[in-house]
Amino acid sequence: MEIVDIVVEYPSGLSITDRATFIADLDQVCISERLAFVMQHLSQSESPPKVSARGPDCSLQLEAKVDGTFHVASKLADRLDKIGLWAELVDMVRSPTRDQRQQFGRFMHTLSAAAVIGAISFWHTTSSWSVSNILSEVNLVVAFVLTLYVGMVSMNGE
Repeated sequence: MEIVDIVVEYPSGLSITDRATFIADLDQVCISERLAFVMQHLSQSESPPKVSARGPDCSLQLEAKVDGTFHVASKLADRLDKIGLWAELVDMVRSPTRDQRQQFGRFMHTLSAAAVIGAISFWHTTSSWSVSNILSEVNLVVAFVLTLYVGMVSMNGE
């Protein structure tokens, strides 16, 4: 038995996110009474929803049963076969959360500040400008521009 995030999406655009209990032996997901109450009242005015659940190692498509529980209709293709640090890193890069994007943006801004400091320091400490020194300075400026841009995009949540 494990806790999963459950998402109920109605065709009208209404989306409800909650936590539920996944019983793997029975391929069954039990939702909270609060969510069952809300879904019962919405069923009077809304079309049937699409219900899915996401756990730490799998994504599930669910079908409603008569007793108020949900049965696993299918396990989606992005199931992580490996459990561990590598699988978490791959998942984080593939579909980062809003907080992870925010932290990545902050990290990129830190790298852009380091590139600016490096470019300014290199400029002031270089006495003879060779082709190699000019390329090093250009690389630091390009690194600054790229990391600043990627950090801004990431901070906006895109």
